[in-house]
Amino acid sequence: MWHKTWVLWILAGSLLIPLRAEGKLLWEDCVWIGMERSGSLGLEQVRSEIFPILTRDKWKQYLPKLGVHYFGIFSKNQEQIDQEYRDVRLQIQQLLYDGGETEREKQKIELRRLIHSEEKKLLREKIFKSISLSYLLFNKRQLIDLIYQLRSTRYKLEGQKREKESEIGLSPQGDLYFRKTWEVEFQSKKIHSESAKELAYLELKQAMSLDSGQSLSLERGLTERIRLLDPTKIQMAPNENHPLRKKSRLQMELAELDEESLENDWKPKLVLGGYIGKNGNAGFPLQNEIYGLSLGVQANLGGTSFQSNTQNGIQSDGNGIQRIPGYGPQPVGPGENSFQSGSIGLFDDLGRNKKVFDSKMNVVQAKTEWKQSEIGFQNQIQSLEIKVIELYRKYNLYLENTKSNLHQLKIKRMEQNQGLISALEYLKSEEEVFVGIENLLDFYFQYIATALELVLLLGENPFDNRYYQLESKQIPSDLTEILETWKESFLQENSKIKEPKLKKQYPFFMEDSYETR
Repeated sequence: MWHKTWVLWILAGSLLIPLRAEGKLLWEDCVWIGMERSGSLGLEQVRSEIFPILTRDKWKQYLPKLGVHYFGIFSKNQEQIDQEYRDVRLQIQQLLYDGGETEREKQKIELRRLIHSEEKKLLREKIFKSISLSYLLFNKRQLIDLIYQLRSTRYKLEGQKREKESEIGLSPQGDLYFRKTWEVEFQSKKIHSESAKELAYLELKQAMSLDSGQSLSLERGLTERIRLLDPTKIQMAPNENHPLRKKSRLQMELAELDEESLENDWKPKLVLGGYIGKNGNAGFPLQNEIYGLSLGVQANLGGTSFQSNTQNGIQSDGNGIQRIPGYGPQPVGPGENSFQSGSIGLFDDLGRNKKVFDSKMNVVQAKTEWKQSEIGFQNQIQSLEIKVIELYRKYNLYLENTKSNLHQLKIKRMEQNQGLISALEYLKSEEEVFVGIENLLDFYFQYIATALELVLLLGENPFDNRYYQLESKQIPSDLTEILETWKESFLQENSKIKEPKLKKQYPFFMEDSYETR
């Protein structure tokens, strides 16, 4: 699935970024740079390093615990015999049985690691989506701003022509003022378009973690690389292992494991220990060999703790000291020495019942959140799919409408050249095409942005999926053809605009387009 390729993406991207950063950036390059510079991803990567450490610590529970212990007593008091005693021993302890608690703790660490891994995937997906949506928005604002610039050039030339026509009396002064009011609205939209492009530019740099002062140059022609596919001809297949769904399942397993730990805390822990060493009463080297074994038992019975310890030791010769937990050092002689101890703490864990209740509530809550997450996930996919189909239909609707408007504009241009319609009526026809193209671009980029959100939930490649494909080379499309036709028509019109002719007036010059004879 798509989520399994994130690491390869980042590794490959780190090799491509230096080459692309010197020139103009593509969509893919912006994603690589943004992910490489993301502080959040770097922080999560550092946090993930704790889980191997915790796992190694739990593995050490199975290993014997070794230690070297030294003990000495010296007494030189008046009217008493001087005493000197030293004891050096190597001690070892081995966990024999803990009711499976260590294994469960290892499983908990592994589950937390997997949950953190899914959270990192969600974070990468969030950053990817943020960069991509900002990139698409900036490309849309660039195209719209370019169209506004073409229109602005057209208006300026037409305005100069109309002023001269008004000066020589070919058009009434009121018609000139009316057109200026119309142009004020256009100039207001143009100013808004310029500001929207600058804001989209800043938003993209912020999504890529670039400073506001850093320059960013994008490769143009995004619409010439994207091939749109019909979403109504495909079947939806939700991703079972999407990080959002997988995280909910893992959290439910973790809650159940916590509950299992409390249910099994009554099982005893058995610890086997031993020691070997030497002691003596005459300084170094020590004279007497010592060794022994110990067995410890710990258990929790419904909030009541139980501890027991047994130790058997051998002293080869001389006098020694046996340290008994809770009773201090006791003198012993040569031969076998042993002691047993035990204690019961009645209801010394008063909060255990609340822990049991909390663990059961956590399981219920995790299952409820998992069910709600599944419902929300399915509904989100279906709602996005409905939206994608709606946007695709609207895009095609405006596509055909814009083609028709361009065709009508050609007819209007011929009528204007023949003097059958006024320049104002022709400009209004141009405005219809202009508004149609702006709406067409809006639905085009909305479709890609919405489809991008959907394919991320479906676990598909956001550059090559069932809704659109990002090609490595330019491909012909209806949208690019419309944009080229629109651009060429303006270049042709601008070259044709000349000084007003005195001998040829427009028919019905005093009438607007909505008036008829």
